[in-house]
Amino acid sequence: MNSADEISELKKGLSILKHKMEKIGESQRPAVIRLSNQLKEIIEGIESVQENEKNITNTAMSIRMRLAKKAMLLGKGLRHFEMDVQSEFEKDLLSEDSGDRFMSILKLIRENKMQLAKEGMAYFEEIVAINTEYETAEEEIRKKDRVLRKEQFRIQKALEEMAQLEKEKIDIEKVRRHEELLKSLEKLGALRAQYIQSLVSKPVAELLGETEFPPLREYYGELLENGGINQLRQFLSDYPDFGKCNAIQIREFFDCSEKKVSHICPETSRFKKIILGNRGLFEAIGSLEQTSFLAVDDNNEESLDFYAKNINGAQEIVENIRQMKTEKDSYREEYEKSRVLDKRREELGKYSKSDLENELKELGSLLELLHSESAPEEKKEEKRGLFNEIRVLLFGK
Repeated sequence: MNSADEISELKKGLSILKHKMEKIGESQRPAVIRLSNQLKEIIEGIESVQENEKNITNTAMSIRMRLAKKAMLLGKGLRHFEMDVQSEFEKDLLSEDSGDRFMSILKLIRENKMQLAKEGMAYFEEIVAINTEYETAEEEIRKKDRVLRKEQFRIQKALEEMAQLEKEKIDIEKVRRHEELLKSLEKLGALRAQYIQSLVSKPVAELLGETEFPPLREYYGELLENGGINQLRQFLSDYPDFGKCNAIQIREFFDCSEKKVSHICPETSRFKKIILGNRGLFEAIGSLEQTSFLAVDDNNEESLDFYAKNINGAQEIVENIRQMKTEKDSYREEYEKSRVLDKRREELGKYSKSDLENELKELGSLLELLHSESAPEEKKEEKRGLFNEIRVLLFGK
């Protein structure tokens, strides 16, 4: 939820943190954070070494050497840290107060006053904590900005679409004609299914008598070329039990044992040659509806002619399909456009235009509040002191 109260509370907290950050000083903040973390690691390392040294008695020389090496590295780290502080100060990236505090802590560490050094670090740890809080609050502001802008974009887009949809015009007559074409093709498809069922149901012997029947000629092609059609007819005549079967029933014999087939056809070798040898034909005929056989296609004039001339009830349907052929692309485009617009109108119909406009206005107000400038805070300039002189006094260098 991104209410005005929530945003105001967040802005208030950010303003307080910003005031604290300004006291730290924007120019020195990166250096203070980096140096604080660096010094904290050094202190933790020294304490770790000291704790290990307390616990060792007759420890192996290798362990003692490792601890000594680590102590040397930490000492070197202290020297580098001191040089780093000096460098940041000279570049005006570190205030005198912060420099003095870091040097005081260094002096305490070298005097092995670790508890006092850690107490001195509390000042910098608070700065690090404030910086973390500030960065977290800024990220929350950015996050809310992204959420609000995303919602703003969504509503703007919806309102734009609503305005566009109001301008869109549909040719209702073209849509109606395309729907009529679809219904005609659907009716022709139903007639195709009925016709194929009638073919598949016919006894194979009867179906083979229609070799001149154009739609089936492609399935009889190989048989017609090598005279196999006559052999098949003769076989079905010699064994009328097979001749009475339709293609689907013939297929049931494909997986029968030779013994079972012999009860109907003692000439099992002849059965294998003629029936199983033409297995592809029977499988194709039995599955005509799943093939492209007489597929309903308003671009296939040969198929449309066949329906008009040979299937009852198809002539009027085919004439209707042909009447719409010249403009069918235009009808289809308008129909598809209508479907897309109707779907979008349905999706947008659940929104109120006035509600969206009010919500958009509210989002604009929230974004304005989110990015409003905080009250100016009085900035205090830190005076540069005699850092080098203090350093010499503390360390004699």
